[in-house]
Amino acid sequence: MTDAARDAHRGRLIDVGPVDLWVDDVGPVTGDPVVLLAAADSPGFRWAPTFVDRLVAAGHRVIRYDHRDCGRSTSLGSEAGYLLADLATDLIGLLDRLEIASPHLIGHSMGGMVAQVVALEYADRAASLTLLSTSPGVDDDSLPGPDEGFVDKMMRHRYTGPPDDHTGRVAWLVELIEWMAGTAYPLDLDTEVVLADAQLRTGWSPDSGHGVAVFASPSRLERLGEIQQPTMVVHGTADPVLPIAHGRALALGIDGAVYKEIDRLGHEAPAAFLEELAPSLLHHLAHARRH
Repeated sequence: MTDAARDAHRGRLIDVGPVDLWVDDVGPVTGDPVVLLAAADSPGFRWAPTFVDRLVAAGHRVIRYDHRDCGRSTSLGSEAGYLLADLATDLIGLLDRLEIASPHLIGHSMGGMVAQVVALEYADRAASLTLLSTSPGVDDDSLPGPDEGFVDKMMRHRYTGPPDDHTGRVAWLVELIEWMAGTAYPLDLDTEVVLADAQLRTGWSPDSGHGVAVFASPSRLERLGEIQQPTMVVHGTADPVLPIAHGRALALGIDGAVYKEIDRLGHEAPAAFLEELAPSLLHHLAHARRH
């Protein structure tokens, strides 16, 4: 197993009330806590180990977890009908169990949406926000939808469904990653195969309710001005899932937000990108505690 999936089998289940969440908690217990919120249908171990190590080396306690309906956390399925608010409640329950009052929240895609809900509904439970490739409301009429070519591919992808065999499913997941990637960073297909294989072996399901939660939840666009936490917004110009207008709307709506627009980055957070982002991110986290 390469370093890409180094932490796939680490961690433990924690009961947070309505669901059990698979959690990986590393770094000094007394360190300034950071919670990494993964994208839809994406287990926590998909955050690059080198990025986690960089945060730990800077003195942070780093928590990754699998959202409900993902990985080894409780599986409910698309018929459950939960919302982003329920995912935010899961996170608050996890923080309570870990006795963490106010961590920094770093969220990618759906993870960034959950972070926004926490900032709005549980303002004292987030020290700062870092919002990567995310949106204040995917179904908001004032914001553009996904790239038409990407939608066509996804429709065919979903219509045919995942293959029955393991190797075919690995290829099916890797193909989706290819469609979401931009050209700013070379796509390492060998790494993606390893990650997809580990994802399938640790509880992947094609029937999670994450998509329902994202699209059924109300837009936060008109409420962004209520977010008071120091915020960094990072978005790629080549994101085919959430076009650049979504990132710009977040940056404009959140008072004082730091905005970084990454040329040719897609809907992705590869290790090389996170490594380049790390210095400004660590500065953002340190500044937030002085805010």
